[in-house]
Amino acid sequence: MKVTHNASLNNYSTFGIDAIAKVLIEINQESDFAEFKNLMRLLPKPFYFIGSGANTLFSKNYEGTIIHINTKGIFITEEDDSKVIIQAKAGEIWDDFVTFCIENQYYGIENLVAIPGTVGAAPIQNIGAYGMEVGNVIQKIDYIDLQDFTHNTINRPDCQFAYRQSIFKNNQIAHWVVTAVTFQLSKKSEFILNYGKVAEELSSRQIIAPRLQDVAMVIRDIRNSKLPDYKIFGNAGSFFKNPVISNPEFEKIKSLFPDIVHFPDQTNRVKIAAGWLIEKAGLKGYQHGGAMIHQQQALVIINYNHASGTEILELARIVQTKVFELFEIRLEPEVIIL
Repeated sequence: MKVTHNASLNNYSTFGIDAIAKVLIEINQESDFAEFKNLMRLLPKPFYFIGSGANTLFSKNYEGTIIHINTKGIFITEEDDSKVIIQAKAGEIWDDFVTFCIENQYYGIENLVAIPGTVGAAPIQNIGAYGMEVGNVIQKIDYIDLQDFTHNTINRPDCQFAYRQSIFKNNQIAHWVVTAVTFQLSKKSEFILNYGKVAEELSSRQIIAPRLQDVAMVIRDIRNSKLPDYKIFGNAGSFFKNPVISNPEFEKIKSLFPDIVHFPDQTNRVKIAAGWLIEKAGLKGYQHGGAMIHQQQALVIINYNHASGTEILELARIVQTKVFELFEIRLEPEVIIL
């Protein structure tokens, strides 16, 4: 375990913000938690656990302790002709794990290719893309309860997975820290292609009977064509959740904006594309200080020119205000703001 005081967080968030943490701790193996336990009472609070920081905005310096989970390992725990059970440690890079599964012909998470972040963070946010959510393929999650440092397991039905939600976002159990995630994937083709332009792009490339690698390649290419590289322009991908509204609300907006981009929701409501709302509000390419709404994908706020965390947060609030004024829809951040 490594402990650093007054540590720069520039490399611990994909926004690339120049913020400082009073203390930064690196957890490189699960045995480090025992040492962390002995230090806890001496460390400044609050504690915040982070993977790659792909969904975190440091809007100011952090006066507590950042704990970076960097544990590694991918293990096949069970396998038969139709399925495979895989455990991955929390610090594994998510896209590396997806690539591992694609290379081994394990189906189920190919639509989640090229999403930045770590395995341990994936279930907390219940990451999703192109009609698939990670909660659909999770079997169980291992975690440590920091109140007594016991090692525990929670099974999928108890995880309370919903759109960008899970039990791990409940403030009452903020003392739970994910250490490993176990997935059940298929060995048989089970593609979801009817979301976004995936099927259209496969057809344009004359791929009639797509393989696992084909689907992953197309989705990666679509994402790369729309989303900026965070290594060039810091960002956290989608800044806002796609709002879900009632059918009457949807019909009211549709009567004014027939081209509204929307999707069916599992709760028989309607999910609206937040990027469409932001673009219709005239904010695509809008700049505030060093922060900017991405010119190709309005759902993304980028660190365009040495933005501070405060400038990015202020721009997000401008977006929320403008969208509400036009549509009476309140956009909720997908990004965790500290």
